[in-house]
Amino acid sequence: MLDAAISDLPISEPLVRLSDLDEYRAGLARHLSGEWDGERFTAHRVRFGVYGQKQPGVQMVRIKIPGGRLPVGWLRTLAAVNRDFAEGASHVTTRQDVQIYSVALEKTPDLLEALYSNGITTREACGNTIRNLTACALAGACPRELVDAGLVADQLSRAWLRHPLVQHMPRKIKITVSGCATDCGHTAIHDLGFIAITKGDRPGFRVMAGGGLGSQPRAAVEIADFVTEDELPAVLEAVARLHQRYSDRRNRNAARLKFVAKRFGDDKFRALFAEEFERLRGLPQRHWAGLDWNHPAEAAISRAPVGLIDAHDGSVAVSVSVPLGIVSSEQWEALADIADRVGVAELRATRDQNLVFLGVAREQTQVVVDGVRAIGFDVPDQAADIATVISCPGTTTCRIGITNSQGFAREALNAALADPLAKGTSVHVSGCQNSCGLHHVADFGLHGMAKKIDGQPAPYYQLHFGGDAASSTIGLTGPMIAARHAVAGLGLLRQAWASGRKDGEGVRAWAERQGKDGIDAVLAGLGEGGADGLFVDWGDSHDFAGAPQAKGECAAPFAAADLYEDLADDSLITLDRALAVGNQAIAAEAADTGIEYAARRLLHLKGVPSEDGQNLAAHIAAIGAHWADQADVVDAARTALAARGEGLEALREAVAVLIDTARDLAANPAPVAAAVGDINALLGAAE
Repeated sequence: MLDAAISDLPISEPLVRLSDLDEYRAGLARHLSGEWDGERFTAHRVRFGVYGQKQPGVQMVRIKIPGGRLPVGWLRTLAAVNRDFAEGASHVTTRQDVQIYSVALEKTPDLLEALYSNGITTREACGNTIRNLTACALAGACPRELVDAGLVADQLSRAWLRHPLVQHMPRKIKITVSGCATDCGHTAIHDLGFIAITKGDRPGFRVMAGGGLGSQPRAAVEIADFVTEDELPAVLEAVARLHQRYSDRRNRNAARLKFVAKRFGDDKFRALFAEEFERLRGLPQRHWAGLDWNHPAEAAISRAPVGLIDAHDGSVAVSVSVPLGIVSSEQWEALADIADRVGVAELRATRDQNLVFLGVAREQTQVVVDGVRAIGFDVPDQAADIATVISCPGTTTCRIGITNSQGFAREALNAALADPLAKGTSVHVSGCQNSCGLHHVADFGLHGMAKKIDGQPAPYYQLHFGGDAASSTIGLTGPMIAARHAVAGLGLLRQAWASGRKDGEGVRAWAERQGKDGIDAVLAGLGEGGADGLFVDWGDSHDFAGAPQAKGECAAPFAAADLYEDLADDSLITLDRALAVGNQAIAAEAADTGIEYAARRLLHLKGVPSEDGQNLAAHIAAIGAHWADQADVVDAARTALAARGEGLEALREAVAVLIDTARDLAANPAPVAAAVGDINALLGAAE
């Protein structure tokens, strides 16, 4: 039985629990024995950061780095696991994670053990969970920050890690934290974002929600103009519960939170949040450690600085350019050596796939600069001196990638480094429409697609112009361009913009003024060479195969039994929290929800579908019919239903018994008719 003390939530979750490893190993064993099919195992493994690759038989492992905070000891662990278990270099992602590739499935438990034993987690790095919380790359050092956004991201991560409410959401939730109005976390493109502000003399946060990119980009809207720091966990809970309640589990392509905001409209979306937040804010949350707030003399700016940045504590932050975020084992080791040499305890991964040394003594900065340049990286002088090129892996490893975005981005980066006009501009590349490379928020964005030329598929890119996450601006959609011509095309576009812009206008304003005909005219000469080379993608030696038929795992299937168990457990936790503060209305509601999901789990064990919102008495009657041969099960269900007319303490115990009964019976379930992923059978067919 769940202990009532769980409602006290006295401390935050550790990033690592060795029980996570036991849970992963158990699921792998059930899969290898044939008890779980591939889809059931996928639902399990993605919550531990183990993700299928394009190449059969191997996995990508995503390592979760809350706030991008990388203690130096972790660098050596990353070097070791990449060397011992993976093939090729690792990859710093646009969500401040680190990914390693081509890991044999049978080696994944040992890899996770190597990470977990050194304090590094992969828990909920993938799947329909709260993904890695991102933060400003200079958090803890920025002279403009009101608060260390990295610490906020870390605390919020721990507050909800492993919580049953967020293990099987309709889709993932992406969250970011910004330490000042510069908004380096880019709240506009997130499901949920927090921007540190002051209101009068009170420090707190502005809250944004409902943003996201992908095939239907949408900028987030403000849902609260001010909350205090200790209210952040309740804000996150309110948003997660709205997501569970209103997002569409049947259509996974429209199940992100932004579609809830779109369906209801901004005003109704804000009202739903305000109502849920007010309902939850009085319940106990995990302990929140108070933050240290700063009073910066410097105002927010339009873009985060790079190069050598004076920190507010007198030290220097050194921003290191890492081409495309690709880091080998040898480079991780060398970075750790440099950090040890200058007495640095922590690096940061950034959202543009770079790294930052924090806390460098001024007299040691040249040691860092020389050291990183010796291993193939660089330290720019200022943002205006660099061309930012970022990319997802594309078809190098991704099952749903269409183009080799990484191969193209490497060529685009080389061209940009040789082009003075590229300085201060950004190029973001995604291998498909899903925007893992953030193509909607760059001066020049490109996403991969396929186009048939005389019946043969060729790699192409859709162009986007003038997006900017900091100003909530989604890029303008431009023409398609053959991948083989896209490097030259970028050069022509930069040249046309630099020579033709008026009054210093940015790429977006220039592109709007040019219009479709003007952009087409800039690119008109690119097709004169005919079809030669069009059918081989950058970085490849074989003919382009077209868009893949494989199914991605970002919207991983869910196992109904796990969903019902977790939502029942969450209900009992909420019931305990409500009882602790005497909130009878929420306690009674949580009890009903606990009965519902425990009953649905019991029915699922018999292969009986059930529906959201179905009358509790109907669920209990169905248990009586389908579990008639086990009187204790029927008795537990009927007792819980009858206890709704008694005191809340008695009801709580009856609900806990029913939940435990379902859990015990599920330990060795018989085969059921409704399989993983059969959403209509699991949730009840519409008719």
